Amino acid sequence: MDREPECHRVEFASGSAASVENRRSFRDHERNDIEPDLPGWPPGQPFAVRGFFGKLGRHVHTVVTTLLMLPLYIIAGALGSPASPDKRGRLEERENEVDDFPVIWAGVGETARTLPWQLDPSRRSWRMVTELELTEPDGLVRITSYEDTARGSRFLAWGGGEKVPGSEAVLWTLPRKEIVGVETKRFSMAESDFKISFRDGSWARLTTNSSDGARRIAALLG
Repeated sequence: MDREPECHRVEFASGSAASVENRRSFRDHERNDIEPDLPGWPPGQPFAVRGFFGKLGRHVHTVVTTLLMLPLYIIAGALGSPASPDKRGRLEERENEVDDFPVIWAGVGETARTLPWQLDPSRRSWRMVTELELTEPDGLVRITSYEDTARGSRFLAWGGGEKVPGSEAVLWTLPRKEIVGVETKRFSMAESDFKISFRDGSWARLTTNSSDGARRIAALLG
């Protein structure tokens, strides 16, 4: 009896440092912007690193949010709930995590450029969920999507509803052998980011809904 493919919800990562928080860029090997050249992609907000006042604003927002949420964390802890403030590991690549935040790094014709635009949460419908799966025995990696009837908190319930009938689609397919490595990235909220490196030298930075999920994907594809 064939096993069901293992699925994990994924999307392009976004910056967590104040300079690039909730932002992402798309680069070639010379760090040029390739976003306008990605075929069939809807337009998105241009990427820019925040200056001093922009970063200050993000820091103030974080402090205020933490103070407002603190009673909830205390109550949740007393009740035994797993809810806790977002954690982030140590900085690993300042040039790609603070000074810039590329989620696609690829030259012309390289694999990472073929990833579907639906992985970008700023371009797709808020009800769309994208998943990564590895099929057996053919060893194909697929990215699929579907419309969800409910969408909850990013970390507590990414999706959480039912699949809208007829909304499922296969967005992208790649032989497993074209992936040469997967590594988890510590400098991310909940340490849920991971980097997929392809045989042609391109790579992509994605995120899932937990650090356990990122480690599982790394074990599955790495």
